[in-house]
Amino acid sequence: MSQQASVTLNTVVYAPAGVNSGIATWINRASSYYKGYKTLTQTFKDPSNGGVQTKIGFNLTIPVVATADTDLNHAGDLLRSASFQGSFWCNSGSTAAERTDLRLSVKDLLLSQLAIDAIDNLNPAFG
Repeated sequence: MSQQASVTLNTVVYAPAGVNSGIATWINRASSYYKGYKTLTQTFKDPSNGGVQTKIGFNLTIPVVATADTDLNHAGDLLRSASFQGSFWCNSGSTAAERTDLRLSVKDLLLSQLAIDAIDNLNPAFG
């Protein structure tokens, strides 16, 4: 089991916030408002009931809050958020090389023009 340490994503540092009910949490508290805290969680579920799949999940939430009072919102109100939820399923018989291949393939997918167009530009693939 890895020791929980700070995680940096896109230059934003997420500090360890502990593990509760098997969910490890990291929080970036740079916002002046609680609702503006960015969070990262990790779940790790070993196979159960004779299963062979380990599930590793990550959730990243990036909220946007009002920074000043307006006619519609008060400072600190949650305006919207963006998030990512992803899971890896690894067979207990898989090799480290197979799991590394999966992780590197996902990394390359997220860096691909396909993902960039879909996420950054809200432009889906078509055929």
